[in-house]
Amino acid sequence: MHSGLASLPPVVSLTDSVVRAGDGRVLLRVDHLTVCAGDRIAVTGPSGAGKTVLLRLLSGRLAAGLSASGRRDTASERVAMVPQRGLDALHPLLPLGTQLRTVTRASAERVREVLAAVGLGDPRAARRRPAELSGGQAQRAAIALAVLSRAPLMLADEPTSALDHDTRDRVLDLFSTVIGTDQALVVSTHDETVADRLGAARIRVADGALVAA
Repeated sequence: MHSGLASLPPVVSLTDSVVRAGDGRVLLRVDHLTVCAGDRIAVTGPSGAGKTVLLRLLSGRLAAGLSASGRRDTASERVAMVPQRGLDALHPLLPLGTQLRTVTRASAERVREVLAAVGLGDPRAARRRPAELSGGQAQRAAIALAVLSRAPLMLADEPTSALDHDTRDRVLDLFSTVIGTDQALVVSTHDETVADRLGAARIRVADGALVAA
């Protein structure tokens, strides 16, 4: 299975990959999947089907207790992750601007630029601790962190499920505008609106396998 944009170089590919739980149960099988630079992909499917496992397999960072076999080829091990709750990507008590500069080694000017791009341009926002931000603001801050990481692959695990519809739409607009055209974005979601607004190709996961979307 190819994700979409065949003319651009691969960022990561999986071949004959199997993820197993500690007791040997097969959680996910992927015969072949290639994600290319510039791809926008929505991974859909019911709860427990293996969407999060697929994102972790693509990242090369499986949860504790899981093991993988098969082949994973990647152009870079740098991967950015946007979680369901933005706070999970951030230290809750460190001022936002300080930790973005420290974690990504970006200049203060670049941090201000990206925070402005995600709607957190007020200088007071950079001085706030993430725990003092609203859910939508924390999610935008997590996107800023992912953008500043300059990773060629960005993975987002149900990034809008905890947001109301208006905030969800603003976050999706950010994905469309602040992520570089050479970055690949893979988003797991239950929400068909997410795939539609991102203009994303679809990959469906069911019963631990990739099936036609």
